[in-house]
Amino acid sequence: MNVLCLFQIFDFSSSTIYLDLVNELKDRGHKVMISACTSDPGKDGKKEESKGIECGFVYVPDQFNAGKIKKGLIQLSIGKKLLRGVKMHFWDEKVDIIIYPTPPVTLAGILKPLKSHYGALNYLMLKDIFPQNAVDLKMMREGSILHKVFRSIEGKLYRDSDVIGCMSEGNISYINEHNPSVSGKTELFPNTVKIIEETKDPGKEDNKGPLHFIFGGNLGKPQGIDFLLEMIKEYKNSDKFCFTFIGSGTEEGRVRNFIEREKPDNLMLIDKLPRREYEELLKDADLGIISLSPDFTIPNFPSRLLSYMQLSKPVLAVTDRVTDIRTVIEKEAKCGYWCPSGDKEEFRKTLEKILSERQLLTEYGANGRRYLKECYNVERSVNILERAVSEYERRNI
Repeated sequence: MNVLCLFQIFDFSSSTIYLDLVNELKDRGHKVMISACTSDPGKDGKKEESKGIECGFVYVPDQFNAGKIKKGLIQLSIGKKLLRGVKMHFWDEKVDIIIYPTPPVTLAGILKPLKSHYGALNYLMLKDIFPQNAVDLKMMREGSILHKVFRSIEGKLYRDSDVIGCMSEGNISYINEHNPSVSGKTELFPNTVKIIEETKDPGKEDNKGPLHFIFGGNLGKPQGIDFLLEMIKEYKNSDKFCFTFIGSGTEEGRVRNFIEREKPDNLMLIDKLPRREYEELLKDADLGIISLSPDFTIPNFPSRLLSYMQLSKPVLAVTDRVTDIRTVIEKEAKCGYWCPSGDKEEFRKTLEKILSERQLLTEYGANGRRYLKECYNVERSVNILERAVSEYERRNI
C-alpha cells in the first residue's frame, strides 16, 4: 500500500515511535511518503530520502519556546503548511492511506481536500486529547472563546477521520463518551516500537547502594514535575534513593532552580541525550519513572513506558487516577509500581515498598520486556493499518 504521513515534526535522525513505524512500513514493502514541518528555514520546500522513504519539509517557526498566542497561531497554520508540502511533493502519487497523529488537531481543515483528491483512508493516530488537556492544566479556560474554537476543530478532526486509533481502552471509552458521533470509528492502536536485541548487560543487580530512579523525556507541565520535586526534597539527604532527570522542556528551568536552591545530594539533571547515551545511563538505573499531572481528566498513556520496557527496567508510575496505565503496569504486564500524583503519603509508602521488595525488580523488568514484545511491537501497528486499508477497500468496491 502507499502511505502518506502528516507529521508536525519529523527527523530521520531522531528516535521516535513514528520513525519506527515508517521504517517498519517500508520494510514490509509499502511505499512511505512524509510531509513534515521543520523549524529549519533552510529545509523549507526540500525533500530528503532515507532507506527509500521520502520526506518533504515545510517551514514553521519554532513553537516549543513560544508564548501562548504565538504557539496558537503556529498551530493554526500547520495544516495548510503540510497541505502545501503534499501538493509540492506527492500530489501526483497514488495514496491508499493517510496517517497523522495528534498533536495537532489543526489538521482537521485539510482532511476533506486530501480525501477528495486521493480517495484514501484517513487514519488518525490519537496521541493527545486537545483541548481538554489544556483545560486540565489550566492553560485554557473551559467555555472560553478559544476553547470553543479548538473544540470545534477537534470535532471536525474526528468527523473527517475514517478511523480513530486510540492508545488504550481508556482512550477509546473517553472519546466515545465525549464525542458520541464518532461511535464505531474508534479502535485500539497502541504506542509501539521496534524491538531491539536484548542487551547482555542487564544493568546493576547487586541490590546494594541507593535505589536509582531515572526520569527520561519531556520536562513539561503535563509531567507534573512540581510534585516530583516536592517529594525529592523530602529525600534530598537520603542515602536510600537517588534520582536522575534526563531531558528538556518548559519546566527544565524549574528543575535547575530547585537544584540550585535546595542543593540535593541525590538529584542530577542531564540535558536531552542521543538515544544510545540515554540507554547507557538507563542501564545503570533500578527503575524508570513515569509522571503525570494529578489534574488530568483524560486518560493519557505516555510512550515513555516502552523505552523502560525495552531495556527491562521496572517502572514507577506517578500519575492521575484517570489513566489506565496503572492497569497495564500492575495487572497486565506486572512490571512495576503505581501511586497517585499529588498524594505524598502514598508516594512515601510506595518508595518504601519498592525498597523492601528490591529483590523483585529484575523479575518486574523481565515481565515488562516480555509484555513489550507481545503487545507493543511495531509490527502490530502495521498489521492494524494493513487491515484498516483492506476493510476500507472492501467497503468501497
